Amino acid sequence: MERMNRKKGRIGPWNLSIPCFAVLLILFIQSVSFPFAQGLRHPEFMEKARRAFDAIYGLDYDQASQELLRLHQEYPRHPAPPLYLATVLWLRELFEREELDLNRFVAPGYFNKPTDREMPEQDRRAFFSYIEESQKLCQAILEQDPADKDARYFLGAGYGILGSFAITIDRSVKAAFSNGKKAYKHHRSLVDEDSRYYDAYMSVGMYEYIVGNLPWYIKWLATIIGYRGSEKQGFEYLGIAAKKGQYVKDDARTLQMILFIREDRPEDALENTRFLFDKYPRNFLLHINLAQIQDLMGRHEAAVETFRQVLALAEQQKPNYTKLPLHDFRIKVAAKFEEMGQQQAALEELGKLAGDSEAPHTKRTSAHLHLGRILQRQDRLPEAALHYRAVLEAPPYGNSHAVARRWLQKWDKAGNEGN
Repeated sequence: MERMNRKKGRIGPWNLSIPCFAVLLILFIQSVSFPFAQGLRHPEFMEKARRAFDAIYGLDYDQASQELLRLHQEYPRHPAPPLYLATVLWLRELFEREELDLNRFVAPGYFNKPTDREMPEQDRRAFFSYIEESQKLCQAILEQDPADKDARYFLGAGYGILGSFAITIDRSVKAAFSNGKKAYKHHRSLVDEDSRYYDAYMSVGMYEYIVGNLPWYIKWLATIIGYRGSEKQGFEYLGIAAKKGQYVKDDARTLQMILFIREDRPEDALENTRFLFDKYPRNFLLHINLAQIQDLMGRHEAAVETFRQVLALAEQQKPNYTKLPLHDFRIKVAAKFEEMGQQQAALEELGKLAGDSEAPHTKRTSAHLHLGRILQRQDRLPEAALHYRAVLEAPPYGNSHAVARRWLQKWDKAGNEGN
């Protein structure tokens, strides 16, 4: 298979849905991983916490928040609940921005671009308040026992989510690197002290990979200011976390999925994605990831089938698939089918949308325009004309009437009126 172009960073149609790629991954992992080491763990606490983590992976953010709030009330001195309450706020914001998508995380500079959207001030204040509370609880434990591994872990994880928030929400590379290095420092010390503290290998591995993967013109500067890393070593550490981590295996697999794509290992990425989706079938993003990776591998028929499965589950209003903006997604999937060379599949999806009386007229108009363009290219001009006339019969949407009228006028001049 032809080597993938990492520069493009585009692998599919869904845009919900880290220089910048590296920073973003310092660390996305800190924010979606939920390890608990020995000292701050109790079986009852862990069982209750796991319900919240499953809800997060299932994209059930309301449920996750409720579980974590109850946990926070029961364990007011534990640093984990406020840390993960902050994580939920951050992930929910990314979800609502349509930015929790594989495309974003493999794109070299997506999160280096400014954004016009601002996080609601109430949520932003709550995010930082929860992080501050978690870090104070860690510091209180460390004042009693400076060597406490768990408190050191959670302290580092707090810096990790601050780094992730800085690049994805505030788009601040400087703040992301600063906090990412602090997270690495805390977790690196744990790994050096206890080689069996496997959960910490994930953040250490990602940091090593990121710094080792920087372009030469950035790497020399990173080295001068104290950033050193090995891409190979980072991948090995991440593999350790995925195989031996007690509570970060799924999170490490998620990160491996992203890096496997960047490393031209789509088969491995597909395997990880299938494992995660089998475990979290309510997560429609993972379902879409399967189709995206199949497309990337050139398995277009399989990708078409997987995309259609996602559409069918959304139509059936299966849990959490209702959060997928169905009409927009159908348009994007049709465009992807066309790009794959699956013209008939594209026409079928667009035809469904054009004939959906419950869809907004703007979406139906977009479908008719797209149908007209495809049929034009296939020299099926009378059929194309029908769709352009349907556009003119609907209220105007953008320049829809101008586009349809212009094509119909050209067709009339060619002497095809009435065909």
